[in-house]
Amino acid sequence: MLVAAFFLHGVVFVWQAVGVIRAGEAHIAQHGAIGMHWGAQLGVLVAFWLTASYALNAWQLTIDVPGYVNFAEKMEMERASKYRIIAQPDGVLLIDGTLELGITKRLARVLTNDARIREVILSSEGGNIYEARGLARLFRDKGLSTSVVDECSSACTTAFIGGLIRQLKSGAKLGFHQYKIEANYDVLGADPRAEQRKDQRLFLGAGVKQGFVSRMHSAAPASMWYPDHRELFDAGVITAISD
Repeated sequence: MLVAAFFLHGVVFVWQAVGVIRAGEAHIAQHGAIGMHWGAQLGVLVAFWLTASYALNAWQLTIDVPGYVNFAEKMEMERASKYRIIAQPDGVLLIDGTLELGITKRLARVLTNDARIREVILSSEGGNIYEARGLARLFRDKGLSTSVVDECSSACTTAFIGGLIRQLKSGAKLGFHQYKIEANYDVLGADPRAEQRKDQRLFLGAGVKQGFVSRMHSAAPASMWYPDHRELFDAGVITAISD
């Protein structure tokens, strides 16, 4: 194929192009008209462009194609690596890590396949607020209880409030602060204060008292407010105090 391509494109085509140009020059010498000659030269240029294009395409077909990378799947796997969903045999499920995009759909599949789950233990320092709301809605719709054995902060508290029964184990804590955009550029349409108001309404709908809701986003984004268990119970954030 290479020998044929070289012969046809590199020898025959050049010979034909030279022949056309010489025929054009002879036509000018005989008739004095150059219109046909220009047309022939344009045809040679078009033929050269087509020949070069097909030759380049044929050469590219000989190059080994690198392994295909599905970047959407790659990003999904990277996000999934930042958290764990562990279903335990006693009807308890653990969510450990950052609340990343896709966690709600993944958890929904787990709950569909395991009807024994009745309680979710949250261990997270936050994450995506939209996914946190999705988890809260999922917990509420499934009638699940939520609990914390170590720390549940920032967006994690939004997921926590979706539990039917909400409790903290001894030494566990809930952390609250103001929301912020994790980006070093302006995000169009993003309004952290508006998102805070949405979650405040979510807490009020779960029976949390207005006084606590008014204070829950008082800490600066870089800091954290950890109310004690009694304050959380009195405000209705947790429904039971566990030793």
